[in-house]
Amino acid sequence: MKALIRSLGTLAIAGVLWTALPRAQAPAAPQTFNPQDLIPVEAIVHEGTLPNGLKFTIKQNTRPAKRVSLRLAIKAGSIQEADDQQGLAHLIEHMAFNGSAHFKPGEVFSYFESVGAQLGPHVNAATGFDETTYRLDLPTDKPEVVARGLTALSDFAGGLTLDPVQIDKERGVVIEEWRGGLGAGSRIRDQQIPVIFYRSRYADRLPIGKPDIIQNAPAQRLRAFYDAWYRPERMGVVAVGDIDPQQMEAAIRSTFGPLRARTAALPSPDNTIPLARGLMVKVMSDPEVTQSSVQVISKRRKESDRLVGDYRRSLVARLFYEMLDARFGELAQRPDARFLEAGVGGDDLNNDVDTFQMMASVKDGTIAEGLSALVVEAQRVREFGFTPGELDRMKRGLLAFYDRAYNERDKTDSGQYADEYLRHFLHDEPIPGIAYEYRLVQWALPTISLADVSALARARLSDDSRVILAVMPQKPGLQPPTEAGLQAAVASGERVAVLPWNDGIPTRALLERIPEPAAIASRRELPDLGVTIVRFANGVEAWLKPTDFQNDQVVFTMYAKGGASLAAPADFLQASLATQYVGVSGFGGLKPLDRTKLLAGKSAGANPFISLSTHGISGAAAPAELDTALQLLYQDFTAPNSDPGAMAFIKRQLEETVANRGQSPNDVFGERLEQINTSNHYVSTPLTAERVAALDPAKMYGFYRDRFANAADFTFFMVGAFKPDAAIPLLARYVGSLPSTGRRTSDFRDLGVRFPATIVRETVVKGREPVAETVLSFAADVPPDALEQEKMLAATQVVEITLRDVLREDLGQTYSVSVGLAQEAPQRGGGHVEVNFSAAPKNIQAMSDRVLQEVRRLQQAGPSADLVSKAKEAARRSYETSMKENGYWMGRLQHIHMTGADPNEILTRPQRIDSITPALVQETLQKYFPLDRYTVVTLLPETVAPTR
Repeated sequence: MKALIRSLGTLAIAGVLWTALPRAQAPAAPQTFNPQDLIPVEAIVHEGTLPNGLKFTIKQNTRPAKRVSLRLAIKAGSIQEADDQQGLAHLIEHMAFNGSAHFKPGEVFSYFESVGAQLGPHVNAATGFDETTYRLDLPTDKPEVVARGLTALSDFAGGLTLDPVQIDKERGVVIEEWRGGLGAGSRIRDQQIPVIFYRSRYADRLPIGKPDIIQNAPAQRLRAFYDAWYRPERMGVVAVGDIDPQQMEAAIRSTFGPLRARTAALPSPDNTIPLARGLMVKVMSDPEVTQSSVQVISKRRKESDRLVGDYRRSLVARLFYEMLDARFGELAQRPDARFLEAGVGGDDLNNDVDTFQMMASVKDGTIAEGLSALVVEAQRVREFGFTPGELDRMKRGLLAFYDRAYNERDKTDSGQYADEYLRHFLHDEPIPGIAYEYRLVQWALPTISLADVSALARARLSDDSRVILAVMPQKPGLQPPTEAGLQAAVASGERVAVLPWNDGIPTRALLERIPEPAAIASRRELPDLGVTIVRFANGVEAWLKPTDFQNDQVVFTMYAKGGASLAAPADFLQASLATQYVGVSGFGGLKPLDRTKLLAGKSAGANPFISLSTHGISGAAAPAELDTALQLLYQDFTAPNSDPGAMAFIKRQLEETVANRGQSPNDVFGERLEQINTSNHYVSTPLTAERVAALDPAKMYGFYRDRFANAADFTFFMVGAFKPDAAIPLLARYVGSLPSTGRRTSDFRDLGVRFPATIVRETVVKGREPVAETVLSFAADVPPDALEQEKMLAATQVVEITLRDVLREDLGQTYSVSVGLAQEAPQRGGGHVEVNFSAAPKNIQAMSDRVLQEVRRLQQAGPSADLVSKAKEAARRSYETSMKENGYWMGRLQHIHMTGADPNEILTRPQRIDSITPALVQETLQKYFPLDRYTVVTLLPETVAPTR
């Protein structure tokens, strides 16, 4: 479901982003489209309806190879619940994995894990207001696995046993999911929802449900909901992947055809969302909120999106959103900005009501001023519209987005298509396919004028049904604005005499002096890996790996060892923030906004980074824009700006970040956890107002210049759609010409970060809600040896599955458990394994003891062959898909270089996976889960006294 409501988080706005790319080679486009024509379904997509009413959508797609994405959607969610069923739609979703006609309780997880499909990324489900969805992403090289997946979805649709014993066990898991969402976000949400969904059924039908009903509802009430609403005519099945469409249709027909309605249909509940005229205001404060913000939501009836003319209107809206969003971004960087950041967006409340939203985060005590600033800019748009330059840049960016989508039409993941087809079934979203859509954009975009955008903007900004939501910290001395005060701020902003927007457009070239190419000192090949290694005269070595994984993507990074580890302890914060300071200052005499405008319509980016032990520049480009991206790299390396105004901007942002840092339980807990697990090393010192005030731009700029003074310290990596012989001349020009001493002078410094040498237990007391969290960390200084890392991966997977089965499935005391290695390579000594879970405060101590008990049991008895087999299969399947991803190759090549390992380790991983045995995992558990060297850090609410 879409982000605003269907994620059910605290409402926030993020502008729509896209990556610009060069013009694609498009199919021949018709000269015109008829605005009244229906948008068709893509011809290759096969749709159908079974006699029982169930709809299906099928598409063959070979990315990733040997995988299929299966989806089941039911048009029923919390809106369909009776008053005494609130939360039962969600509980039924959980019960789908706890016993059905063909799967015993827990067998769904166990079976699919045995074939490499993991709970969460590959096996999952979700409940919303109006729908419930199930997802299975499975391998297809074994037909019986796909058949089993369809059987599971069919069981979800009509074969759940809903055994009262299993229901009682699962109630606790759902309660823990509810508990895990408690906090400032849920308290704010619970006040916002009745205002956003004013006088509608949605206002009191949150999908998470009511705890007392979840805990106590009779089993027959679950059965009543399941039988009434899980009906074939309300269902859709989606299958996209490396499959034969005819065979898949036959399998769907045979598997889902027998489904029948089990009871008479109930009348659909009223899901109308009234549009209250006028302006509603809600001001909320909370002691755990860390940022003041204000949001304006305009509601309106949703318009049709089925016709060609509707699609053109959606493009106009997208241009409007992007132009206003860009203005807000520019205003936020001005010294007199009345907000810290601002943005716009839009979303559906349901299938009938749409929204336009403006949001700003502001300094505490300035909500009214921030709101007025939003309104003033809206008024400027209503009165004067946008400039030709703004429209031109956004058109170029939008067309470039579709260029990339078209160029990558045969490289799109099946999961992306599957989710799109779910939206088609649930919300009637058109699915014409990118070839049709691209031709439609080519026809429509040139016809869109400033007048078109201005007219739509005035309509969006003048909707009669508006809601203002203000959120702020609750603390002494900070008075919340009144509702009348915010209404007055809106009225005041609307009365401001505005002037037209001044759109400054840079006229210079991106790089004013193009460097001369350098000489190539050597060239060699790694034929097994398909990697070419070139060394330039300045000492930079370039590792080049051409691939065909994406048609329009090249990724690169140039890194050196060193990073913030080279800073004196007193200057560590300055070093860590150096790239942020320079990034806000700009490069090559260009301010960031000017550089962004120069890059409009181009797919080219490069950004410097400074991490704990490395520093460098990473970027990406479309093949045709590689020259531009490398110009950016050259500019980032050789010509950073130092702008005093940038320091003021950064301090303004950071001051608000730290102003309320002690109010969030999760922030306080996270800071203390890091301090304990680093033995209170200075790298884990929290950011404070005093440290922000002491930031010195000269030191930040100087550290950046020092790190990027000698190109010989760096190694360059590039992966993607390029040919080495064509790319090497560009690299010789922009990488080989970088200033250099000719020899490597930089290396990282061992900072002495060490995990505690003994057992440490500490309780952090913070928070109001009845929820606790524990992180158990075990000393695990794993060397970079490939086999040792593989054994560790298997061990953490075994522990995670074990703890999930015990703490969630058997005890029902948590919603999820995560186990993972935390290690900051190439630093050594601070590595550790973290086991994380949340639960009711009364259970948290016993659960921590149970974790230690299970680790001890695995160490003594060893894991079962079945557990190890699941871990190995997950690793195999992950490796299969990763080997077709540019990012994976980039990361592995850089790791190989950093550790000095044999590059062929990338290819020999399957042998290492195969070599893992229960005995090896047992040995790894004994070595890296030491029961005499671990920490237990627990977060308890203030209403519960510490137990130790």
